[in-house]
Amino acid sequence: MAIGFIGTGRMGSMLVRALLGADHPLDEEVWACNRSPEKLDDLSLHHQKLVTGESMELARKCRTLFLCVRPGDTAAALNEIQAELTAAHLLVVITNVVELDRLAARVPCRVAKVIPSFAQFVRRGVSLMIPGPRCTAEDLAYLHGLLERVSRTYQVSEAQSRAATNVASCGPAFLARFCEEWAAAAHRMQPDIPMEDWEWLVWETVRAAAELPRAGIAGREILEEVSTPGGMTYEGLAAMDAVLPAMWEEVMRRTAEREREMKAAIRL
Repeated sequence: MAIGFIGTGRMGSMLVRALLGADHPLDEEVWACNRSPEKLDDLSLHHQKLVTGESMELARKCRTLFLCVRPGDTAAALNEIQAELTAAHLLVVITNVVELDRLAARVPCRVAKVIPSFAQFVRRGVSLMIPGPRCTAEDLAYLHGLLERVSRTYQVSEAQSRAATNVASCGPAFLARFCEEWAAAAHRMQPDIPMEDWEWLVWETVRAAAELPRAGIAGREILEEVSTPGGMTYEGLAAMDAVLPAMWEEVMRRTAEREREMKAAIRL
């Protein structure tokens, strides 16, 4: 059963590259289409096994279709393939903005949602799986097997997806912003160490700390082991405690509000 990717922007191309470069090769053919031929040319140059075509051809050849277009382009993309969609297809969207009930009412096939993470570029991170109407246990098992080649998977409901997306999908960007400011603050305090060295120190520390839970040392235990009451780490954590809870509440509020606005504006 071939897999088709309609749209090869940032996330679509990342998924194609990750799957075609996975340690365990796919048995299925991978097809892709894009309105910008140069984006397909670049993908084809690096992955000779990739098959390209028009969206209607992908719908004819592929029983699993990933719709990787911008939310506002969803209706147009569906119009192009509508005549080829059947009950045998599994249509997967990769954005929270497209609601699965509305999508299922628009197409005859089974639908699901996968929220990818940029971390899949290095075959890590978590892919969120969200079943939609008519989606079967076999569909979920298939998606799980596919995505576990390039990430871990975690199933959530659509109602849970915004908060989960803020961690699994938005997380790399949030973490990068946090680390960027951390390195900048250290550079302001000690400018005779180059900024690129501070960035290296921060990310090496993050990489090492991320391995500690894998060794059975949980986050709370890290805090207890590193922070001594009255010490420097303790004071630094106190400063963070004064601002971080409100900051993360605001992050959650603003992303949820923006999602609601985009859902209200989209037409299928």
